[in-house]
Amino acid sequence: MRANTLKIFERLSKGAFLSVDSTDLETKHLYNDIEENYADYETFFLELGLRLEAGDGYFYFSRTHEAKLTIEQKLQSFAQWVDILDFLKTYDLTFSTGFQFRSTHILERINLDVELRDKARKLFRKQNTNQDIIEKLLNELGSMGFAEVINEQDGTYKVTAAFRYAEEMVNLITIYNEDETPGL
Repeated sequence: MRANTLKIFERLSKGAFLSVDSTDLETKHLYNDIEENYADYETFFLELGLRLEAGDGYFYFSRTHEAKLTIEQKLQSFAQWVDILDFLKTYDLTFSTGFQFRSTHILERINLDVELRDKARKLFRKQNTNQDIIEKLLNELGSMGFAEVINEQDGTYKVTAAFRYAEEMVNLITIYNEDETPGL
């Protein structure tokens, strides 16, 4: 067994991603190790019931045997990410892999843009202030590996390659809906 197996398992089993463009040295090291030894890791994790998946610049786990989640629970989780993407693309249409932003800029825009403010309040209804909403959003993006802090002093974040996963999932729905519409 490889030395990094436990670290990789701990990160990916929590639903996080490892991205090629991470600025975190450990994350970058783990990504490179998987890339160099993909077949070994894939075989090992498959025996645990986890499928090691490779995207365009990122790795993540999917389950070989689907957890006993209801369709409703899956849809709620997915709908949350659709809303997050909608919010982020409303904030800046170019919000994608490599994009850099500051938490203070998002907060300023929420305070000035009524549409953005409405979308923000729908994201996390239990949060009381716009600042709380932004903190929760950044926590979600960070815990998934979709964004990471590159400058703690000014609160600058960078969107990682793993963010493509969320974009691709939403695009699948858009394409599916477009295919359905003409036949009606």
